[in-house]
Amino acid sequence: MSSYGTLAASKTYHAERGNTAWAAADDADLTIALLRGSEYVDGRFRSAFPGLKTGGRDQVREWPRTGATDASNYAIASDAEPVEVEYATYEAALRELATPGSLLPDVTPSNQIKRERIEGIIDTEYVTPSGASAARPVIAVIDAIMAPLIGGGASSFVGSSVRS
Repeated sequence: MSSYGTLAASKTYHAERGNTAWAAADDADLTIALLRGSEYVDGRFRSAFPGLKTGGRDQVREWPRTGATDASNYAIASDAEPVEVEYATYEAALRELATPGSLLPDVTPSNQIKRERIEGIIDTEYVTPSGASAARPVIAVIDAIMAPLIGGGASSFVGSSVRS
């Protein structure tokens, strides 16, 4: 399997943060969670990653990359996997371990509820997501970990404020 980081490093990362669920799981489940976490990181941040895949199209993961720099314009070696990518993978993997498939859910837009009303009690209308990527969770800790690599943050929430 091709995932970012290592099983041993993931155990250290989660132990330092008191994530006991990681320590309680068996290595086979952790390995699968790391793969799913890597797939999430690639899918979520692929378009923001600098440079090009070192191994071209045949390379499974997005890293290592050639010609890559971080948000401060420091060069990243063409054989390196940035620590931000590794740590973001460990965070994503923890969520995948808890709820497999939660980071990359299947979405059927025609089955989404736009409005649900309980007469006389509550009437709530949620913002309708736009496209399948809008159904992916935005995990603030992962965005914060990735910010030094890709700049500012990768939040899918964009807006502006005007003061009058």
